[in-house]
Amino acid sequence: MFRSVLYEVRAWAVLRRRRLALSWQLKEKGDLAFFALLGVPFLVVGLFVYFAYAARSTIDGSRIDAARVRAREIRCLAENIYHEARGESLRGQYAVAEVTMNRLASPHFPDTVCDVVHDTRWDSARQRLVAHFSWTPFKLRLESGSKEWKQAMDIATLVYDGRNTPLVDGALFYHATYVTPYWARSKREVARIGNHIFYR
Repeated sequence: MFRSVLYEVRAWAVLRRRRLALSWQLKEKGDLAFFALLGVPFLVVGLFVYFAYAARSTIDGSRIDAARVRAREIRCLAENIYHEARGESLRGQYAVAEVTMNRLASPHFPDTVCDVVHDTRWDSARQRLVAHFSWTPFKLRLESGSKEWKQAMDIATLVYDGRNTPLVDGALFYHATYVTPYWARSKREVARIGNHIFYR
């Protein structure tokens, strides 16, 4: 009997010790869980800030890229107006800009204004690549501070943004009145403005 009492006391002590150890472990884990839960709001706020900043920088980056592309495209259009029609009336300059933009909209020409302006095609009659706009193969001087350049930039901006009344609706080609290119016979004349004839 004494042995069984002694055994019971030892078992009770062991159980008590195990319970204490278990409760201590649970308490530690509880503290850990408590502190983890305390950290959740900070984590959530941090994620919101991170994603908001990342989204903002992406939006700002795309805005900057779009602004750069727009500025480059308008400059190419203005250069074409300047070199092709700076001696023409306002209507003539608008018409040249419209042809450039009509080509941009056409599936038969490149996808950017700059590529349209600097486009070259194989000319079987001359057996060489020929630029669509005669000034592009040459390094022509551009007087960027001149009245003509400022006017070309204004016209380019209006036409690029589609804020002008079309003068040569659908025209994709033009040439000076003092030449007769072979391709003109196969096109339909749309208008004559100043020193240029425009074709669809």
